[in-house]
Amino acid sequence: MANLHVLYLVFHPKMMDLIDPQIFRFQSRLKGDLSLVTFANSITLTPGTITVYISIDGTFTVHAIDKQSREGLPGEMERRIAKAFGEE
Repeated sequence: MANLHVLYLVFHPKMMDLIDPQIFRFQSRLKGDLSLVTFANSITLTPGTITVYISIDGTFTVHAIDKQSREGLPGEMERRIAKAFGEE
């Protein structure tokens, strides 16, 4: 879905009006180093978002291309990673 959303933004005639870049923070419930890095990579691999920084306590700083790209975080991916690493 993220791929299609970024594709829509790029080819929309009013692209400059739709793009609203923002940097935001959120606290992750993940605790392990490997789970935090996996989550950070998942965010960066999702089109429209880039992990800028992760603090030692699990606070993420993320850049998003627009509000819709931001809305899904932390969300389902964090839950899946918590389950995979036994941090449920």
